[in-house]
Amino acid sequence: MVQRKFYKVYNNKLSVLECGNSQNPIIVFLHGIPASAELWRTTISKLSAQGYYCLAPDISGYGETEINNNKYYNLTKFSELLIHFFTQKQFRNITLVGHDIGGGLAQILIANNEKLFDRAVLSNCVTGDSWPVTNVEKMIKASKLGLFYWLAIFGKFSSEKLFMTLSKSFCRNRISKSDFERIFYDGKFNKNTKIKKFQEMLKSLDNSHTSKNMEALSKIQIPVDLVWGMNDKFQPWNKSGLTLKSTIKNSQVFQIENCGHFLQIDAFEEYLKILQERLS
Repeated sequence: MVQRKFYKVYNNKLSVLECGNSQNPIIVFLHGIPASAELWRTTISKLSAQGYYCLAPDISGYGETEINNNKYYNLTKFSELLIHFFTQKQFRNITLVGHDIGGGLAQILIANNEKLFDRAVLSNCVTGDSWPVTNVEKMIKASKLGLFYWLAIFGKFSSEKLFMTLSKSFCRNRISKSDFERIFYDGKFNKNTKIKKFQEMLKSLDNSHTSKNMEALSKIQIPVDLVWGMNDKFQPWNKSGLTLKSTIKNSQVFQIENCGHFLQIDAFEEYLKILQERLS
């Protein structure tokens, strides 16, 4: 059973979805924008049943995680918060799975703390200066002006409008409205406190964190699998994927055709099969 647990880390409250026996091999899953840890619920449920201890944290600004020091909204500082969490839990030999901005966070983690990790799986993620995409860049600009909060409060980001926009990014399996509400909408566009923390996160988004990490990333020795949905209009293979392939020497590529950005939903069975084979 997937459970939500909370941990105090540097006076912040880290929300984590967990499933499986804590004595089993550890897999940590990192989501991106505009999702939450809920993106991984079905994945971690399936993999935990096969003998893994799976954890999916809400990264800063999302879900139920509460950040009390704004410096932890940026990717580099939040990576430090996660390392402290791993240390508290005495984790070693971690497999790291990252998607979207969570994949950029994963790159920072493995480049700066390689000894904690056995391997990484990166899927349809940001790297270097491949981000932010246009819609996110607009939200960042609005947040820095303090306008995102008011746009959200006055209904600019309605559930119906965002659902229709996001649905266009799927090729095989259309997302249901209930899953959209649970994974993506979940208060960050329509609930006062969650809008405010999402705005703080948006203000901190800066591709300098991933750009500065590229040299260190090129020196890592652990194996990295690049599992990519090939119909991704946000982080296309011929931009982000090829950059990672050329940067990370010990990498293998697994392409999923007719699949958009959110491959955990769009091609769930194929994606899960690749994870199972690579982790065994």
